Amino acid sequence: MHAFQHQRSEQTLAQGLAEYVAVNPMLADSRSMSTQAKEFFRCHDLAHVVYGCDVALNDEAVVKIASMLGTTAGLRVLKGYRLHESLQIYRELHVSGVLLSIISSVVIVPRTALRCFAQRARWPWAENQQYMQSSLRELRHRFGIKVAHFEATGSGV
Repeated sequence: MHAFQHQRSEQTLAQGLAEYVAVNPMLADSRSMSTQAKEFFRCHDLAHVVYGCDVALNDEAVVKIASMLGTTAGLRVLKGYRLHESLQIYRELHVSGVLLSIISSVVIVPRTALRCFAQRARWPWAENQQYMQSSLRELRHRFGIKVAHFEATGSGV
């Protein structure tokens, strides 16, 4: 488990994002992206960090649901998943992984939805630059966000 995935991480949002990018070298190269795609993936990657998610398909499902239900983007976030750059990522997925994720969605979808509905406030999808130097612990407390993973002790957070 990475430091940004711990509920009470003292990393700043910027540090969490740097760690997320460092441990996921396969992330799309933004230099070849449209301006719209660059902004979408910036916000999407920050959602990964704030909600404590990696890039496994189940984590991607959590981020997609949390982006719709727990951020200020709401259903508008779906436009980003229809971008050419997003569709290219979908084409690279393996069928077996997608099928396993669909089976897991029976638990992931309601759990994530309940956590989002329990938030104190919606995470600002795009207008979040002022939070880059705030600790993840502080941000999660302020917005009432629970990370998607369990702590190393095995107890849910």
